[in-house]
Amino acid sequence: MSKLWSTSPAMVLALCSSVAVAQSVVLEEVIVTATKRAQGLQDIPVTVNAFSAQTIQEAGINSASDVAIMTPALNINVNTSPFNARMTIRGVGTAQTDPALEPSVGLFVDGVFIGRTGLGMSDLVDIERIEVLQGPQGTLYGKNTNAGAISVITKAPNFEETEGHLEVSAGDYSMVRLNGAASGPLTDALAYRVSGSLHQRDGYYDNSTGNDLNDADDWNLQGKLQWDPSESLSILLSASHVDRDTTCCAADAVQTDAVNQALIAQGFKADSNDPYDYDIQTNIDSRFAMESDLASITLEYDTGHGDITSITAWNEYDYVVETDPDRSPLDVLALVNDQFAGDSLSQELRFTASAGDNLDYQLGLFYYEQTTQRGGSGEPFVIVGEDFIALASQQDLPFPVPVNVLVQPGDNLVARFKQKTETIAAFGQATWHLGDNWHITGGLRWTDEAKESDLFSQTNSTAASNELLGASFLDSVSTPIDTTLDRSTDNVDWLLRAAMDIGDDSMVFASAATGTKSGGFNTVNGAEETREFDDEETLTYELGVKSTLMDQRLRINATAFYSQIDEYQSQQQLETGLGTFVSNAAEVETSGVDLQVDALPLPNLTLSAGLLYMHKYEITAGPDEGLDLPFTAEYSGNLAATLVFPLGDGGIYWRTDYSYMDDHSTNVASADALQDSDFDDRNLVNMKLGWRNEQWNVSVWGRNLTDDEYASQTVATFLITGMDAYFLAEPRTYGATVRYDF
Repeated sequence: MSKLWSTSPAMVLALCSSVAVAQSVVLEEVIVTATKRAQGLQDIPVTVNAFSAQTIQEAGINSASDVAIMTPALNINVNTSPFNARMTIRGVGTAQTDPALEPSVGLFVDGVFIGRTGLGMSDLVDIERIEVLQGPQGTLYGKNTNAGAISVITKAPNFEETEGHLEVSAGDYSMVRLNGAASGPLTDALAYRVSGSLHQRDGYYDNSTGNDLNDADDWNLQGKLQWDPSESLSILLSASHVDRDTTCCAADAVQTDAVNQALIAQGFKADSNDPYDYDIQTNIDSRFAMESDLASITLEYDTGHGDITSITAWNEYDYVVETDPDRSPLDVLALVNDQFAGDSLSQELRFTASAGDNLDYQLGLFYYEQTTQRGGSGEPFVIVGEDFIALASQQDLPFPVPVNVLVQPGDNLVARFKQKTETIAAFGQATWHLGDNWHITGGLRWTDEAKESDLFSQTNSTAASNELLGASFLDSVSTPIDTTLDRSTDNVDWLLRAAMDIGDDSMVFASAATGTKSGGFNTVNGAEETREFDDEETLTYELGVKSTLMDQRLRINATAFYSQIDEYQSQQQLETGLGTFVSNAAEVETSGVDLQVDALPLPNLTLSAGLLYMHKYEITAGPDEGLDLPFTAEYSGNLAATLVFPLGDGGIYWRTDYSYMDDHSTNVASADALQDSDFDDRNLVNMKLGWRNEQWNVSVWGRNLTDDEYASQTVATFLITGMDAYFLAEPRTYGATVRYDF
């Protein structure tokens, strides 16, 4: 802990702020909808990290990854594509490397459930609020929220006046970011809002044999039309389009002597084997290209006895991934034109009301259907290259015959996968107010889900083993299959919580809750009888306190928690370093304390600090029993300070954020495959200095100012060449931003 506090820039800012300038005499009250009712953050017995529009702007939050940096309990990392993003809360969560794998952290945008984590990894724009809910949210949020939920609320149309903003940013790596919004009334009962962003940047991996990698060329556009025909009825139509074309996600590497000798023999330079220098050489550009469309209709009707809310949403997306698995310019193995697509339709209907002064309740129905697919074109997406045999022959491979008997250049894989999911649920939650101080909440959710998966994988090989035995090396990358599998499950999740008010400004609460993460079928690996994996079930206990002190200038919120995860969906890499396999051969226990402190020690100085202490984050049963969960540290924390001074008709502001994560595993490999290099820590410092008034905001900023070099993820050693890959976080970046509000 001494490392966390001693390096805090916030402490420096506090010492420097000797002049008090009137800005605010109390901390900003944050209104959240975590309970699907608009309530003050301090009034709900739920562990929530909330970021207001002002904080989002001051801290320069542009993506979900930025939210994670500022939330100790939340961790997000990406390897081969943004669609494989891993979101974890309190250590629990898995990447969607296999498209059949569901998230553990539910993602919601304006109340719409987003079934694929990768759809939430694009740039954020025109955001009103972001809420990170910790622990199972099985009652109100339901499907795949057994670790928590992230709720993004965008700004609503303005019925009062025409307003908006235009923002332009420029930075190193030729970065340009534009975003803007406009809103206003069309009639007394009709209003609109449009917003969008454009983000372009050169790659920060210097690729000596091709294009620099990890660039950005993204844009998105959103539109809203709200009609309020009466005081009791509101209808909101929303639509958005996202377009991404990036050379994500490259990795630095450490190559073996055999690879370096082959590189020199073919006229390339030997790899420096410094996995943190951002210098790479590959013959395939890591590419991710995606288009996504989302449309929704939200209806809110006040019956006089309660509120009816209906949210109908449709989503469709497709994307393609290409990458160089050997991380070299040698012709070893290629993953090209790997095509994915999906669509979903959802309907949620809620009734929210009160019965007298002592009972508040919600009743709801939820329907969701989703299709995810991979392949379909019939074209190979994994192809063996000319250098494969020469390099693989020098490795200690787990095969009883020479490698050239098992594989030949030109061998390839063709795969098709299509999974249909249909989910229906009914839920209810009620809070009984006992007297003035006690509040008892109970909730139930029944869910029924059916899945059907069409699986096809075929190896095309000229190797002797395939000619004689019908089997070859690529069968170990994707098991040949041609079948249709189906499953159906139903479950009940519940919540029980008691809260007690202490005076007007504090409360204590205790809760027990469950959550369920859907099972499914491995799409590319395993025998037919082993393809299915079951639902993952979580039981969590919490004991928390929320307090507002010193005339609303200090907030202290803390939660102690214990979770047990049964049928944990353990995701392991294959021995080849290509592909994964999911099973339920594990159980997990986690426990710890989450602390959040916000303070206004001076009228011109706002401080905040967050700390997650994980007492236990251990796999307690299964092949990796005793191993700690990956991407989880004993201590994670963040500190922030905003200092303001008047100048002219506006004011100067200085925002500093510091994020720390103790040593943690960056690899999902089994215990015997982990290396010392698969552990890393994180120390990030971001700063923003600017001047603003009611219309203008001009600032300069820097991110990762100490140029901390760390791998957000490492993977199993690439069996064919012995290569180790390091997916590095962004290096130091800097730039300037001009914003005009009208």
